[in-house]
Amino acid sequence: MSIYCVTYDLKSPGKDYTPVHNYLKKYTHCKKLESFWLIDTNKKASAIRDELEKLVDSNDIIFVAEIKKHWAGLRFDCAAWLKETGRSW
Repeated sequence: MSIYCVTYDLKSPGKDYTPVHNYLKKYTHCKKLESFWLIDTNKKASAIRDELEKLVDSNDIIFVAEIKKHWAGLRFDCAAWLKETGRSW
């Protein structure tokens, strides 16, 4: 398993977050920032991007990146989630 950050900007006129949120909720996840999720999955970043692309409008922006063990946060509520036993690095 790998940890990925997924972030997005959904533009007008659509801005329908429901399909994106429902997709991301399928994974073990942490979401404590507006448009930033951490998900735990075996999938590759490109597969996550491609699946999300089917759920958003053509002018929306998606970014997916793998998180490695060297990270830092300040008052970031997902820090404990990232440190849980069993998280893959």
